[in-house]
Amino acid sequence: METFSVRCNHCGAQLEVGRETRFVTCQFCNSQLEVKRTESTVFTEEIAKITQNTERMAGSLEVLELQNDLERLDREWIASNPVSFDKDGRPINQTGSGGAALGLAFAIFFAIVCFGMAGFAASMGAPGIFPLVPIGMGIFAVVAGIMGIGKANQYESRRSDYEQRRAAMVARLDAMRRS
Repeated sequence: METFSVRCNHCGAQLEVGRETRFVTCQFCNSQLEVKRTESTVFTEEIAKITQNTERMAGSLEVLELQNDLERLDREWIASNPVSFDKDGRPINQTGSGGAALGLAFAIFFAIVCFGMAGFAASMGAPGIFPLVPIGMGIFAVVAGIMGIGKANQYESRRSDYEQRRAAMVARLDAMRRS
């Protein structure tokens, strides 16, 4: 069997390996080595270092993938919702249930004014259509205010889901960076 002489790249000891040998353990330092060949050379590389580098690269790749997922989540949220940004560049809510309650209060006020206008128009002897227009506007205002509450609740639910998903991703990313 034809052998080649190679050096352990951990301790430098001379090792004899066969032509087809792919892996060898150094008899002096017990390092596990991979025998690599090119057209002109035969050399060894420590498997432990290969494994460490592979694990480090896999960890870096996982961090990059998570960063991309986080950026995609933010882009999707921004694209589908009216937002402004806080001092750290994170999207913040401009509307919500507080704004919807204010909108409903305005709708009720507007409806009361409309119904008052209708009553006033009727008491002044206005033709039949004149009192009906403010009544229709008042009804429309109340319905729009109620629908606004429903939309605000949907928005709050989506925002809560977004914030929970984002917080989980940020926590996972921070944990990965620390390790």
